[in-house]
Amino acid sequence: MLLASLLTAGWLAPAVYTHAQSFTLSTAVGDIQVPLIHVSPGGTLTPPGTPVAPPFTAPAIFAAPLPSGSGARALGAAGAFTAIADDATAASWNPAGLIQLERPEVSAVFRLKREDDHHSSADAAYRVGTDDHSSYALNYLSAVAPVRILERNAVVSMNLQEVFDFSHRFRAEFEQHTGSHSRRTRHAAASDTVQTHYALENGYIDLTEQLTTMQTTTVRQRQSTTMLGQVDFEQEGGVQALSPAFALELTPTLAVGAAVNVYLTGLTDGQSIRSHTFARYTGALEHRVSMRDERRTEGTWNYTGMYVSPTVQVPLDPESGEVPSHTATERDETVTRHAFEGFYEIDDRIDDFAGVNATFGALWTASSRLSFGLCLDLPWQASARQTKTIRSGVQVEGGPAESDQTVAARDVTFDFPLYWAAGAAWRWTDRLTSSLDVSQTLWSDYVYHAEGDPRRNPLDGSSYGEHPVDDCWAARTGLEYLWVLTKTEIPFRLGLSCEQRPSVGSPDTYGGVSLGSGISLGQGANKVILDVAYVFTWGRDVMGTLMPGQTGSLETDMNRHDLYLSCIYHF
Repeated sequence: MLLASLLTAGWLAPAVYTHAQSFTLSTAVGDIQVPLIHVSPGGTLTPPGTPVAPPFTAPAIFAAPLPSGSGARALGAAGAFTAIADDATAASWNPAGLIQLERPEVSAVFRLKREDDHHSSADAAYRVGTDDHSSYALNYLSAVAPVRILERNAVVSMNLQEVFDFSHRFRAEFEQHTGSHSRRTRHAAASDTVQTHYALENGYIDLTEQLTTMQTTTVRQRQSTTMLGQVDFEQEGGVQALSPAFALELTPTLAVGAAVNVYLTGLTDGQSIRSHTFARYTGALEHRVSMRDERRTEGTWNYTGMYVSPTVQVPLDPESGEVPSHTATERDETVTRHAFEGFYEIDDRIDDFAGVNATFGALWTASSRLSFGLCLDLPWQASARQTKTIRSGVQVEGGPAESDQTVAARDVTFDFPLYWAAGAAWRWTDRLTSSLDVSQTLWSDYVYHAEGDPRRNPLDGSSYGEHPVDDCWAARTGLEYLWVLTKTEIPFRLGLSCEQRPSVGSPDTYGGVSLGSGISLGQGANKVILDVAYVFTWGRDVMGTLMPGQTGSLETDMNRHDLYLSCIYHF
């Protein structure tokens, strides 16, 4: 009865005292230490696995095709030849000019080229320098025969001409710093009932706890990468045309002509159009992962019990209360550092290139001193088979080397643009002639289309129309002086040119100066004419879109040297 009266009076009311890892519950039969526990919600966020080297893809480099002029005589006067066109190369400049050839002849022209590109970049992480590359090719081959058709003078010819030169080279060193950060948080809650029996000296307590645990797990991942590498791009090949041509004299002062051009590759060098991009890189990555796991638990308790003595057993009145809210936090951080190296290689090949178009020309001799010429080269489409082989490999320090190779072949088409030229020539004397040409190429119509893909801009690979390309103009002027000797003739030629070439945004502008000369050997039949021409072409701040991602940063100063050697034999 004493125990009951004390409980009723409140002298032995339960008391709760909290310690770091437990709380003390004072009861009528003694104090009990109740551990502070957490209910596990089950599951947690798993830390990321072993870091891997970031994927690397070599940039797609885009080099525009460069139209090739024909013949040492024409190019010695900078190509201002539309209103003159009085040798076998007239089939490419103005087919109507063939009418001026009075004897059968054959001719051949060889070209040697060297180009120096001085690159600079405003991007400090992108280091470029000077690239130089050279090539040689058969520039022109022809056979010409005058004929009579319907009582009119006419000329027929068969020509093999170099149309486009795709050769280019580019090298650069690059440095990349990349970083990534991610954070994932998981919230979970769980509730449980915990029952514990406590046997004490004066009795026992049956404690029941209703606990709820809220768990928050946060994983932060940071990865930083430093990469150093070098990319080397080389493109070779060209497009040639087999061109049967015909010229007809309509009146003594007016002639017209036409040529059918069958475009192919490998006619002179047996090679297709191909490009090779190779990038090698090394780097280091740091991978930092931190985890924070927080559990906060709260709840209620209640107990029943019994006071036990040698003479009496008295049930304790049920009691209840709140479990002290308690929090446990665990932290962990790991940092790993790895070195890696890798390569990325692209072989791109264009085979079975074929297309057909026509070139029309007119030549009007307005007077003994003045003549006008007009040439129209129709737009055309080329079909081809493109095979792209991509090889890549990477190895992270301490890990296995990984490599991959894919080969994709598709049918593709190229839409080449219309070209026109108009020219005038003035004969100051029988020995001195000057000429002027203006021409335009509608490069805005230049399109690349791969099977299954939308049409694209060949200059940067973007969707056609996304980055428009402007049409390009050119102006050329030339001067020829003929030094007539007793048994030979020696010409001296000079030419200047200003031309635009296609580029994304706005055309690049190039200047040119040319010098030419030659000598004739013999008279009439068996006459041989040898010609030579040197052409120097320069461009400043050009090819700004050569490398994707460097638009506005990359600038190139280009110097190109061409030497043309030709031989004409008259029957």
